[in-house]
Amino acid sequence: MSASAYADYNPLDPAVRENPYPWYTYLRDEAPVKFIESLGAWAVSRHEDVRKLLLDHAQFSSDPLIRIAFGDFNPAPDARYLLSSDPPDHTRLRTLVNKAFSRRYILELRDEIAATAARLLSDLDGRDEYDFIAEFAAPLPVTVVGNILGVEPSMHAAFRRWSNNVTAGGNADALSEQQRAVIRSDANDFREYFLARINTVRKKPEDNLISALVHAEETGQKLSADEVLALSVLLLIAGNETTTNLLSNAMVTLAQFGDEEKLARSERSLIPALIDESLRFQSPVQLLFRRATANTEIAGQKLPQDAIVMPIFASANRDERAFSTPERVDIRRTDLRNQLAFGWGIHLCLGKALANLEGEVALNALFDRYARVEINTPQIEWCDAFYLRGPKNLPVRVHRA
Repeated sequence: MSASAYADYNPLDPAVRENPYPWYTYLRDEAPVKFIESLGAWAVSRHEDVRKLLLDHAQFSSDPLIRIAFGDFNPAPDARYLLSSDPPDHTRLRTLVNKAFSRRYILELRDEIAATAARLLSDLDGRDEYDFIAEFAAPLPVTVVGNILGVEPSMHAAFRRWSNNVTAGGNADALSEQQRAVIRSDANDFREYFLARINTVRKKPEDNLISALVHAEETGQKLSADEVLALSVLLLIAGNETTTNLLSNAMVTLAQFGDEEKLARSERSLIPALIDESLRFQSPVQLLFRRATANTEIAGQKLPQDAIVMPIFASANRDERAFSTPERVDIRRTDLRNQLAFGWGIHLCLGKALANLEGEVALNALFDRYARVEINTPQIEWCDAFYLRGPKNLPVRVHRA
């Protein structure tokens, strides 16, 4: 196809969801700031512009993000989400959350993550073919985040469904009335479950993150029930979707670049770099949203106050202006520090350390158990949420070590 064939970029188009990268190349080269009619938003595609936009929270507010991403299916419609808050609210929320969700706390989870990964893989002994997502990439983070939040294992499957459905709600126009009814019901169940848990731990503290958030205090301030609800929703969805897609996208990427897999298998110290490079090459979060707080300009394009702006992380991560040979995977590349898969600035993903740790532990476990993991489908069907990227399912054939 000629370059001009990609001029009509629409992230809601199934063809774009199938493979958005040719459209991103066109945008970077020909229209680095382009108005997208279907979303009423300005797409920003070059690395330098995306990074500057993410750093400038005074000029570009995060307040429209949850409204656009969840549509009418927000489980906590009355709450301020950390992801869509600006200072000083963001500063207060982040400070309180950091007290309960510290890096030290995350690193102490390594053994639990390793045990969960080992159990999931042991349960698959004797099976040479299975759905990698249903059997491993989804239950691993759901179990880990569920345990962190202090929810019953019997609820893990429901959490996965709630998460998938709520994130699909931003594309409601493509859904049937029956699908919208299911999502609406799941969003309500999501809300009712967590409000009940919050009420329980407020009366009787427990050793889990929900309880820690309920009782966290900074300079006399505490989180409201709706704020704890919003944080729980965010942690569950981000912890589930990001890590599930990180793992499944990594398998798809390794299938394309077998030499890099061989290198990581032989030098396990490169696995963190492999995770970072996979995140750059197939970013689980493709794009998010900001709002211009005043008349402004990006890359020569004037934008009016209140314009919705859409930084495309996945395009920035393949920008040849920031990365050498961005269309190939290279786990020894020296420019990985530039990748924006987890965002940048004050909204750098809260769960980054946890997702990276889960990815590292999971890939080590897979490499220990299997000599090869083969993608066992000719065509991958990608998730419904237009702002995320990951397979809906991933049939694999495994060859034991």
